[in-house]
Amino acid sequence: MLRLTIEGNEIELYENEPINLSYQFSNLQEINASASSFSQTFRVPLTKKNQDYFGAVNEFGLITTWDPKTKASAELTSSTIPIMRGFIQVKGVYVQKGKYADVEIVFFGETANLSRDIGDGMLTDLDLSTYNHSLGDTELEASWAGTLFNGVIRYGLPDKGLDWTSSNIWTSSNPLELGDFTPYFRVSALFQTILREAGYTYDSNFFDNEDDLYLCLYNGLLTPASLTDDETTDQILVGLNSNLTGLTAHPNFTSITAFSDSSPFFDQNNNFTSGTTYTVPYRGYFRFRVNVYGRLDHDTGDHVSMRLSRNGNELWTFIDDYESSQFNDIAHNDISPLFLLELGDTIEFQYVVGNSSHPLALDGSGFTNNSTWWRIPYIAPLAANVNVTSNLPEIKQIDFVSGLQKMFNLVFIPDRNNPKHLEIEPFGDYLASGSQKDWTNKIDLSKDIQIQPTTDLQARRYDWTHSQGKDVLNEAVFKSTSRVYGRYRVDDPGNDFASGNKEIKSPFAPHVVSRIPQTGYLVHRMLLNTTETDKSLKKPLPRLAYWNSLIDGNLFYFNNLYQTVSATEYPVFSQYSSLDANVSNKDLSFGPERPFHIIQANPLNTLYYKYWRPFVNELYSSDARKLTAFFRLTRSELATFEFSDKIYIKDTYWRILSISYDATSEDLVKVEMLKVLGDIRDCTWLPISIDKSNGQIRFENAAGTQVYQLSPNFSSCCTKYGYIYDETNQRCYQPFEQ
Repeated sequence: MLRLTIEGNEIELYENEPINLSYQFSNLQEINASASSFSQTFRVPLTKKNQDYFGAVNEFGLITTWDPKTKASAELTSSTIPIMRGFIQVKGVYVQKGKYADVEIVFFGETANLSRDIGDGMLTDLDLSTYNHSLGDTELEASWAGTLFNGVIRYGLPDKGLDWTSSNIWTSSNPLELGDFTPYFRVSALFQTILREAGYTYDSNFFDNEDDLYLCLYNGLLTPASLTDDETTDQILVGLNSNLTGLTAHPNFTSITAFSDSSPFFDQNNNFTSGTTYTVPYRGYFRFRVNVYGRLDHDTGDHVSMRLSRNGNELWTFIDDYESSQFNDIAHNDISPLFLLELGDTIEFQYVVGNSSHPLALDGSGFTNNSTWWRIPYIAPLAANVNVTSNLPEIKQIDFVSGLQKMFNLVFIPDRNNPKHLEIEPFGDYLASGSQKDWTNKIDLSKDIQIQPTTDLQARRYDWTHSQGKDVLNEAVFKSTSRVYGRYRVDDPGNDFASGNKEIKSPFAPHVVSRIPQTGYLVHRMLLNTTETDKSLKKPLPRLAYWNSLIDGNLFYFNNLYQTVSATEYPVFSQYSSLDANVSNKDLSFGPERPFHIIQANPLNTLYYKYWRPFVNELYSSDARKLTAFFRLTRSELATFEFSDKIYIKDTYWRILSISYDATSEDLVKVEMLKVLGDIRDCTWLPISIDKSNGQIRFENAAGTQVYQLSPNFSSCCTKYGYIYDETNQRCYQPFEQ
C-alpha cells in the first residue's frame, strides 16, 4: 500500500490514482548532465483528514494558512519501504459539482543542487584563515617536506613577470626573496572547503588519493598577498599644479622640491614629504611611472637628464642627456622596471642641465599629458604573513567545481536518505563499484523490447580543452595551431547521422613547464610575451599542477634575517605526475602534446584516455546500444537499485539510464539502459614503456604480447599518443622537447 506523508502528516490518496515516478541518471544527449529524479503530477482528494493539513483551500474567499510558495518536505513509502523523499508543490485545486474537491500536487524527489547551493560565490569568499601563515625560510622548507598544514600548502617557483634568464636568475650574490616563491594549495582541501561551506558532505576515493594535485595561488600580484600590508594605500601620485621655471642645476643632479600631493594628486599614507621625498614603508618590489613636459630655453647645443634617485644615488634614469630637439614640448611618459627597495629608502625626482645659463622649465597643469608628475602605481610587499584567501585566482566556486568535473569526468550521486551527502567519483570508477544483478527472468516478453544504436545521439565532433592561458607558451601554441595546448578531439566523419559540435571546456589554463632561457631550470613561465617592461599577467586564469617534489639544481634565497640560504634542489610543479614523465604517469592535458622539456615518454593516461574514453566508447562504438524494455521489479528492488549496478540480461550487461513506474501498483517498470562494453582497447597496440637506451616505445596487445616494431598498418597506435613513427625501421620514438 502506498503512503504519502507531508511534514509528518499522512495524506489520504485515491486508491486507483496513478503516481508515476521516474529516476534518471542523465540525459544521454548531454555529455555532462547530472543525476535527477521526479514524479508526474497527481491529485489527492480533499477529505476531512487532508483538509486538516491543507486547510479550506477549496473555499473561494477564505484565506488559508497554506503557503503555495513554500516547499513542504514529503516522503512516499510502499509497505514501509521508502520509495522517494523530497518535497511537494501544490499546483491547483479542482472543485467538482460544487461539492467535491481535489488538490493537484507534484512530488519532486530531492536531489543535490550543487550549483544552487554554492551560488555565485567566488573562491575569495571562502574562509581559509586557518591556513594563513608567516612566510619565512622555515615555512618554505616545511612546505617542501609536506609538513606545512600537512602538505595542503607547498611553495613553487613560477615566473610571474620577473622574466628570468641566465643573466638575472638567482645566484649566491643575487638570491631570491621569500616573496618570489608562490604558494600552491591542495585541490582536495579546497574542494572540501567549498562543499562544506555549501552544506555538503561527501565520500570520494578520488579526492582522498589526489594529494599531489594543486592550484597555483596567483591572481596577478608579484608576491604573495599579506595579512597586514595593503599596498594600494602606499601608492602615490605627485606632480606640479603650476609651471616651474628657472631650473639651472649644473653639474650635479638636484631634487625638485615643488611637487604637490594635493588633489588631483594624492599620498594616502603620508609617505611623501617636503614636496620632494618618498620614504619606502617596507621591503618590497616597486614600479614607477613618470610624465615630463617642458623645455630648455636654448634651442640647440644644450642637454637635460632626469632620474629617480635612491638615497641620493641613481635608481632609474629615464631622460638621458636629451638635446632640446628631443626634449622640448614633448610628453615623455615612461614606466620603470621593478626595483627591490628597503624599508626607509628615500626616492626623489632629480634633474641636471648641461649649462646653468640655459634654464629648464617644466609645465604644471595637474594630472595631464602636458604636465609633469610621477607616481608609484605598483607595490609588491615581500609578505611576512600570507593571507591565503587574498591569493586565490579570480573564479567562481561553482566554476572551479564544474571545472574539476569536466577534467576528471566526475559524477555526483546524492545519498537516498540524505541528498546533501554525495558520492563523488570519476564516471568509470563509479560504475566499477556497482553490483551485478540478473534481470533476465524479470523482463516482460509480452511488451516490445526496443534496441537502438546510438548513432543519432552522437555529435559529429567532441572537443575536450582547457582555456587559453595568455602566457608566453600557451599564446605561442594557440597562435601556431589555433587551439589550446592539450586539446583532444573525437571526430566521426563516417557517421552520416551525427550532427553538430560539442565542447567540454575547463576554466583552467594549462600549467606548461619549460626551461628558463639558457639554463637547465624548469618552471612555469607565467608571463606575457611582450617587449614591455611589465611582463606580468594581470588577471591570470587558474592553473592546476602536480607537485613533482624537489629537483636537482642550485637554489639561493634570503631567510628571515636576509642571510643567503643555499640548497642543491628546487621545487617543481608540472602537468605530469612525475616531472621525468613516463608512459605510466598521469598528464593534466586532455590529449598528448609534445612537451617543452625533456621527458622519458608521453604518458598514456591523459585526462581523456583515463577519465573520458570509457564514457565516449559507450556512445561512439559501433557496438553501442540503447535498450528500452519493461520489467517486473519489486518495490524493494526499486528502493535499493543503484545507477552503478550492472544488469545482466541473457548474455549482455547493461547500465541503467532511467526507471519509470506507477508507485500505486505492482505493475511493470519501464527501464532504459545502455550497453556495457567493458574497457574497449583504444588501439590494437598500447604503449607500456620506453627503452631509455634508444628512445623506442614498447607496445603490448590484448594477448599480452610485447613488441617494439609496429607494421605501417598500426602506425596510428604510435602517433595518436604523441610519439613519432619511423617508417624505415618501423619503430616508435618519443619526440624531442619543443
